[in-house]
Amino acid sequence: MGAILKKDIYTDPSENRILPYNGQAFFTLNRINNGHMTQKAYRLDQLEFVLSHIANDRDTYMAQGFFSRPCRRALFIETMTHAYVDIDCYKTEFFPDWMTKQQKVQSILSYCDDNLIPVPSAIISSGRGIYLKWYWASPIPREAVGRAVALNKQLVSLFAPLGADPACVDVSRILRVVGTLNSKNNQPVELLHQTDRDGHAITYVFDDFADEVLPYSLEQIREWREAQKERYEAKGQVIHLAREKARERLKAGNRKAFNRFDWCWRVVEDIRIIADKKYGGVIPYCEESGHVAGPDIYAHIGASMLGNIIPSQQLWPEIKTWAGLILPASYVNDKRNLLAHSSTLLKKAKQVANMTEEERKRNEEAGLHRKGAYRYKTQTIIDRLGITSDDMRNFNLKVLIDKDEKRRRDRENTMHKRREAGVMERVEWLNASDNKISQALEAWPNEKKLTQQTLADATGLSVRTIRAHWKKSIP
Repeated sequence: MGAILKKDIYTDPSENRILPYNGQAFFTLNRINNGHMTQKAYRLDQLEFVLSHIANDRDTYMAQGFFSRPCRRALFIETMTHAYVDIDCYKTEFFPDWMTKQQKVQSILSYCDDNLIPVPSAIISSGRGIYLKWYWASPIPREAVGRAVALNKQLVSLFAPLGADPACVDVSRILRVVGTLNSKNNQPVELLHQTDRDGHAITYVFDDFADEVLPYSLEQIREWREAQKERYEAKGQVIHLAREKARERLKAGNRKAFNRFDWCWRVVEDIRIIADKKYGGVIPYCEESGHVAGPDIYAHIGASMLGNIIPSQQLWPEIKTWAGLILPASYVNDKRNLLAHSSTLLKKAKQVANMTEEERKRNEEAGLHRKGAYRYKTQTIIDRLGITSDDMRNFNLKVLIDKDEKRRRDRENTMHKRREAGVMERVEWLNASDNKISQALEAWPNEKKLTQQTLADATGLSVRTIRAHWKKSIP
């Protein structure tokens, strides 16, 4: 997942992270005035000027992602530049009170080394706590939001003994700006450590970093599947050919390991594509369109997917923003509709937010039985939304596709690779074989015995191909 535009990317003047070239993207600054949080959006090409003119004696926060609109909603995220963890040092015994900031930095670096965690690109004091940031070698696009959230969650889990804030995982998160003041203890927000490589802050390739940090790497999944195969063979059971081929594709690197957050985000994206390309931007009521699915079911499924990605305190505003993009205004503004269909989901999300860290970990391990949000299978969503095979193909949906469409795409990919490798189409190959046989027959010596086997040896074709040619040539 590369940069939006790879040319002319440049660095953040305050943190040395690599930024996208699209100067029309937005970021936000949030300030506390008289006890109230205010927010203002700026364009990316204003970043250096804005950061150089911030008052350094006040609380100031900045969005950690860049947005397509002047609105700090996850649904409008355009690109992301780094992963992050917010460590509340004062809430854990890992950092004794006598430790200086630099001693805390060394403890964090040692912790990373002991636990085989990639070292942060930057370690920043937030005044009371510490931010850890890992910069990407090139900014990642909105399609990677689900995996980015999963990655932040995993980093929070890895740094839980150090006091990592479990809420600091969403892509619309704001963190304090380097060079400003934390008014809670009158301490500055400052860069404590930067891990350098060739004179610049170290950067990571997003996909490689995710494969290394996420709990189940592709290599682990391969090992588990090999072990499963051995168990099957020990029992004398037959492994289906389709599964074998799927494993081979995974080994070849053509498929990524399944990630729930990534899948949920891609469902949200597919729904937006359907609304745009099938309905002209707004999902109509069933009685108007005659379709099986109307705003009610779209609202419920979309909100359920967002419930897996967005923190509970931000979930309702994000749902309402998302609904306003694809559902009729009359539906969104009527509390009997959108809010009614989201009330149980919001209640579930609040229950998860109130869990302890141990309860949250057990809940994640519970799989399909975990609490917090509705779970749907892909085929269930396809059936309820009335998505057709033509929709899957014409709109190029990413995850809302059935097994038949997956097989069709696999066939196309295989055919494309065969063509790139120089393999001919069957019609061309048959014509070439016929020509080769005809030329061999014309030049065949009279004294040499002509059989199917001798002709096959002379042409390099199989006996079966020779036999088929003879049958075709006999009147």
